[in-house]
Amino acid sequence: MVSSTLELDWPEDWQRAAERGECLHCGNPLGRFWSPEDGPFCCRGCHGVYEMIHQEHLDRFYDLKPDSHSPAAALRPGNFDWLDALLAGVVDRPGPVRLDLDIQGVHCAACVWLIEELFKREDAGTQLRINSALGKVEVAWDTSRGDLKDFLAEVEKFGYRLGPPRKDGPRQSRALLMRMAVAIAMALNVMMFSLSYYFGLDAGDGSLYYFFGWLSLALATVSLIAGGGVFFKGALAGLRRRVLHLDVPISLGMILAYAGSVWGFLHGGPEQAYFDSLTVFIALMLVGRWAQEHILERNRNSLLDASGAENLTVKRLMDGEPDPLPATEVRQDDELWIAPGDLLPVAAILMRRQAEVSLDWITGESDRVTFVPGDTVPAGAFNLSDHGFAATSAEDFADSRLQDLLTTTSITDEEFRPRWWHRIAGWYVSAVLGAAVIGFAAWFGTGPTQALKVTISILVVTCPCALGLATPLAEELVHGALRRSGVFLRKSGFLEKALAVRSILLDKTGTLTMGDLVPDAASRSALSDLDGRARAVLHQMTARSNHPTSRCLARALRDLPADDDDERIAGPAGEDLTETPGAGLALALPDGLWRLGRPDFAADGPALPGRTLFTRDGAVLADLALSEEFKLDAADEVAFLHDQGYEIHLLSGDAQAKVDAAAAELGVPAELARGGLTPEAKAARVRALDHRDTLMVGDGLNDSPSFEAALCAATPAVDRPVLPGKADFFFLGDGIAAIRRSLQAAHHLRRVVRDNLAIAILYNVAAVGLCLAGLVTPVVAAIIMPVSSVTVVSFTALRLSGRRLAWTSSSPSSSSA
Repeated sequence: MVSSTLELDWPEDWQRAAERGECLHCGNPLGRFWSPEDGPFCCRGCHGVYEMIHQEHLDRFYDLKPDSHSPAAALRPGNFDWLDALLAGVVDRPGPVRLDLDIQGVHCAACVWLIEELFKREDAGTQLRINSALGKVEVAWDTSRGDLKDFLAEVEKFGYRLGPPRKDGPRQSRALLMRMAVAIAMALNVMMFSLSYYFGLDAGDGSLYYFFGWLSLALATVSLIAGGGVFFKGALAGLRRRVLHLDVPISLGMILAYAGSVWGFLHGGPEQAYFDSLTVFIALMLVGRWAQEHILERNRNSLLDASGAENLTVKRLMDGEPDPLPATEVRQDDELWIAPGDLLPVAAILMRRQAEVSLDWITGESDRVTFVPGDTVPAGAFNLSDHGFAATSAEDFADSRLQDLLTTTSITDEEFRPRWWHRIAGWYVSAVLGAAVIGFAAWFGTGPTQALKVTISILVVTCPCALGLATPLAEELVHGALRRSGVFLRKSGFLEKALAVRSILLDKTGTLTMGDLVPDAASRSALSDLDGRARAVLHQMTARSNHPTSRCLARALRDLPADDDDERIAGPAGEDLTETPGAGLALALPDGLWRLGRPDFAADGPALPGRTLFTRDGAVLADLALSEEFKLDAADEVAFLHDQGYEIHLLSGDAQAKVDAAAAELGVPAELARGGLTPEAKAARVRALDHRDTLMVGDGLNDSPSFEAALCAATPAVDRPVLPGKADFFFLGDGIAAIRRSLQAAHHLRRVVRDNLAIAILYNVAAVGLCLAGLVTPVVAAIIMPVSSVTVVSFTALRLSGRRLAWTSSSPSSSSA
């Protein structure tokens, strides 16, 4: 593929990116399916954002960005109705309005610079502050000089999305950060005082000898209270649940090391204490704990908090004027105005005009459904008409079926831990405490002082500092590699739950497909062979319809080269178009009746699945075959996952015939492909399949109940509400490689942690043996312990810090290591 690109007339940077096999925008691997016609881009999102950046002369973005970052999101046009409610409370105040907003997609300094540059171009903008770590934006805007919605829409063209302020901020990691800062400050000061003893300060130097000792004792006490409290709390909580986890020996080590240091200081002077090792140990433990929380909060803040019903808005008619309000405030008998493309949040009675809606989020079917005045339109319907309609709500939002789909009741993820981890933690704690008891008993005959020294040495030297630091480091490195590949973990337990996954349940439309229909080669040829008049009529018909078939053909017509014989239909003739739901389009013109649709509608022939005819007075002008465009890597990724022993299921609300065809193309056994499933039926199927071993992947609201039924869940739908908030991870890009990457990352992490455990066991057996033999004093133990930690941490970093980890590859064949 690369060699063929060298013959293209590309800019030099395009050539270099293609030769390296990297996306020109994000720097991630291109994979095997990128097309020279489209350029060296890994997905549509990256290609679109790259073009926008160059069109707007924002090329400095590429000087500021890191070598690689997550792919750009291909977002649907946003709805800014929520902004009206925010502005309503501040727009009457003098001066610019000041708003706090949430933002998703900001990953680096280059992102911040780009948004700030766009803001500088707005006359109405007076101040902008972006906190990329929290996913927050503070904006000051003069509404008299410009519409803020226009600026938000411009920002979203570059792959960022803004929304109302709903994020709580990093409360847990911020509290840990404060404790960590205190512990580090205490450790640095104690180390400074300890250096004086190492360089020769002794009792003969007067009161300074004891003064530094008392200062070290005071600072170590502050460190123990401020830093150790995190682990004491965790240890007590575990003991109450009768669970022995690693906070127990960490806490015991801190307490006994402190007690031993105080005892040594009071009976033998400052040189018999080891406050420096204690405070460094506390600080390092907090660094590890903070790293675990920080990386998860960073991933959560990368996405808008759109996990509930409060993110939906609707317009209520008040004295004939539409007034936006949160969907949660809708009450029975409210008169609602549903504009084209809007969602109906409650069941409502249609008032005056016929309406065509899609139940795509509820049933998974994209076909239009027609309702007439007096009919009850179900909650969750999208208005596909070319006009708005009024409807009277038949229920409160609290009673709406949509409310059940929106309610987030996630798995108790934060408490999820695999059994092997509980067993190892229990064995470790029991072994450490047992060795300490044996050491005390064995040396008690020589006196309690020596017995206490041996006991403290055992507890200090066996403190799981290596595991407490190396495991969080390993998790952070894995998270970072996944982020660069466009995979964002939102729940801490996923990398552990992923080890249990045996069945992968895939939605079809939008998950395995690109979401649009595509004509085959013969159909494109048939369109190209149409004369100018036929092209003009077909263009008018498809341009005035929102049906997926019409959108597909409209795009195909636009892509055809211009023809001198092409005609244009003048005047309002095209407005006479009629559309028969489930059948097709008809347009009566002086030169005949033109139809586009099913064969039995367009030409009185037999209905043929997947066939669409374009006719004039019954004569066939084009026989078109349209199909869903599967993501380019879907078949390869599904095959690889199957070869790795995963059972692949296809679950969809689409017709069974379409699901069977998709299963055949992807190599999924027919008996594992189910179509025509309602959200409840799909969730029931997931529950039947789940033995605490399923991963559900979907992108529609109809998948929401299934997410709750599965062990873990994932979604590519970063621009839709609800699902990302329920998912264990979300992913960007045009493929499904994220499924493989996340599962392989979990198994790689387990291997690293397992190897670290093996090293820790060998180290502890040797160290405890030396302690029991009386060869290791508490001071020596305090030196050995951090040395072992540095060794294991370095080993972990070496195995996980490589940029080209096998499982980040875009090709499944090269990631099976």
